[in-house]
Amino acid sequence: MKLLFVSLALIAAPLSAATVATLNTGISLGNVALPGGATDPRYTTQETGTAAVVVENFGWGGTGIPGSWLPNTADSKWIWQTVSGGPTNVARTFRRSFDLTGYNVATASITGRWSTDNLGTDIVLNGVSTGGTCNGFGAWCNFSAATGFVAGINTLDFRITDVGAISGFRAEGLVDATMVPEPAAWAMLITGFGLTGAAMRRRRRGAIAA
Repeated sequence: MKLLFVSLALIAAPLSAATVATLNTGISLGNVALPGGATDPRYTTQETGTAAVVVENFGWGGTGIPGSWLPNTADSKWIWQTVSGGPTNVARTFRRSFDLTGYNVATASITGRWSTDNLGTDIVLNGVSTGGTCNGFGAWCNFSAATGFVAGINTLDFRITDVGAISGFRAEGLVDATMVPEPAAWAMLITGFGLTGAAMRRRRRGAIAA
């Protein structure tokens, strides 16, 4: 009887959500802040097909980032097409791809925040607008998404329009989803449940015969 209860508990137990991907800009694959001029391994500038770069020497000859921007931290840094924050007065799209293979897409969600120099015009998930916008570089703007995910590779596009002498984009956030159980695991549970039930039936028949 105890084995039966264990099998039923395992089958009915809910699966906890897991973090699929980080959306933080300017960090390494080991989640360490990158130096200025380093390429971001997660973000691609869609207009050029090249990796985004951590901004360091901004347009008019300064070093670091402008004082008006949110300060860089160990969690994320400002990125753009080039280390100098150029080109300026352009529209750029920065793409982050992530893989939901093995996850239940119905449980997937995104939560995060972004800051833009100058205008964050949209955040697009798999070609569909999420309605996320941002206006400025001195504060964070929150964003989220709970629908529009697909099995396999997903794309999240951050669209920014610059007006001025330097450009930049920064984001922090997570993609979460519940994992799908491996078919083999389900088969073992179901088989175990069947064997337990059969054993109980044999014991019951034996008790009646006696």
